[in-house]
Amino acid sequence: MSGDNVVAPPAKKLRRPVEEVRAELLADADVKEQARLLKVPLEDYVEKIIDYALNPEKPPQIQIVPDEELKAKDPNVPTIAEVEAHLQGIIDGDIVISRAHQRDGFSADDGDARFKTALASDAAQKGAPESRSGTSAAELRNSEKKPKG
Repeated sequence: MSGDNVVAPPAKKLRRPVEEVRAELLADADVKEQARLLKVPLEDYVEKIIDYALNPEKPPQIQIVPDEELKAKDPNVPTIAEVEAHLQGIIDGDIVISRAHQRDGFSADDGDARFKTALASDAAQKGAPESRSGTSAAELRNSEKKPKG
């Protein structure tokens, strides 16, 4: 492989001893808060900071780039607002990923039509309002309580 002969650049030296920098970082309130927000153990986070301080050529694991810069490089890259609008469309049911994600018909607005669409059937389902031919819920409950015989 072509990467086998690549020699890693020597580690950079810090102006102060590593142990002194480590102790200072472990005591720093901002560093503690950053580790908490990232849900990373403080010691691991401090070691990562020291690693990047000793190896500044090392590429970061994640890069945050403004939307404008990304759009300039590639106009097809969605912005944060476009991604947010797409996800909200999925949540609202305006964007259907699969038939299983369609609205189930149990909300107030035009539930029967959406229920039939979700099931891919126009047939009245057992227990559905249109299968009861006008019988009210109270009448159904009363008819179920009457003894047979």
